[in-house]
Amino acid sequence: MSRSREELIKDFHQAFGLSIDEEPTVRLLELRRTLIGEEVKELFADMDSAIAHLKEGKAVPQALYSNMLKELADVQVVVSGTSVALKPLNKLDEALSRVHLSNMSKLGEDGKPIFREDGKVLKGPKYFSPDLADLI
Repeated sequence: MSRSREELIKDFHQAFGLSIDEEPTVRLLELRRTLIGEEVKELFADMDSAIAHLKEGKAVPQALYSNMLKELADVQVVVSGTSVALKPLNKLDEALSRVHLSNMSKLGEDGKPIFREDGKVLKGPKYFSPDLADLI
């Protein structure tokens, strides 16, 4: 049986003496924001490189996809670490479940997705916003 995202991140936080279920402070929030920003920047750099390859009609090298996957995992680690570190945000799995239900309510009346011109999924007429207030 594989371990949950939260268990893995808590192991890391415990091993390195990082915050777990702490009340937010300016210092802790600034740190988490910085960590997320750094990892997203690294992912974006790899995505930009992949986009450049594709625009030139070239295949994206497997090594680049491998690195993108690593960077994507790093983004997940720092996002999940933020949830583990900050007590008001430690119900990320339940929040994700509720956001998923909300996202599924974006379907149109015909049960089909509605897309913006660039491919973003838009809210349908039956959309409802997720209620997360009780998770804080």
